[in-house]
Amino acid sequence: MELIFLTEEDACQLQSFFTKTGVHLSYTKQQNRYVFFFPRNENTDRYAEALTDFIINVKRAEFLDKMLSTHFFYENEEERIQIIDIVTAMCLGKRKELTAFTGKMNEHSIVKQAVIAVFETSDAVLFDSLLTFRLQDYYDALKKYLCVAIDEYKMEQDYQMFVNMLRDYLHKQEPKKKLVHLSLTDPVCFYDENSKVMTRDEVMKLVDRRLLFNHPVYIDSAVIAPLLSIAPNEILLYTDSEEKAIIRTLLNIFEERLKILPLADFRK
Repeated sequence: MELIFLTEEDACQLQSFFTKTGVHLSYTKQQNRYVFFFPRNENTDRYAEALTDFIINVKRAEFLDKMLSTHFFYENEEERIQIIDIVTAMCLGKRKELTAFTGKMNEHSIVKQAVIAVFETSDAVLFDSLLTFRLQDYYDALKKYLCVAIDEYKMEQDYQMFVNMLRDYLHKQEPKKKLVHLSLTDPVCFYDENSKVMTRDEVMKLVDRRLLFNHPVYIDSAVIAPLLSIAPNEILLYTDSEEKAIIRTLLNIFEERLKILPLADFRK
């Protein structure tokens, strides 16, 4: 079976990938075309596997970049790279919370079936035709992933703007206390530098009401608003679950001011 490329750059890209993965095939130049000849023998499945890996590991990012440019009009390269990184993580099974919206794509199976079909039914095929006509199901699945990744990227950007805004607010605040102990129990408990409990009324009296008025949806009134308003030099946070979303937000806002300790340390 002959796999035909229209540009030497594309042919070199595949040959380089083959060399790195131990497949010993080279292209030949025939007039203005660059041709790989795949013999039909016991190595056919290995060739199909190598071509599948090439499409997934090399071409997938190019497909996504083109979709973002032409269909979603993302002109900024850095934005495209960040969105492609999200899709890549989804494909690798690292963002299950996102693939839950689309269903898990069996990427390798979809691509390899298309490649094998070409090996079995064609004597010669343009690589561009393989990508355009044989991989439509793959493109459709990638586009679903891409739509979710774009939404996630926008949410991450909004979140980062939110965090930056709160950092700016924090840096302008004069500390009302040097140290605050915070126990992430139910209910949340604040303690002053002498480990004396701060009542709910005491905490709320320190809260800057502008935070809650200007950002009623985004500002957590139980933890984030009091800490921002008190603006302590140091926060000792006690918890048995560092995976909570609010802890990530607190770390992003308060950075080196925040230290996380086991809940048992506080109970001592």
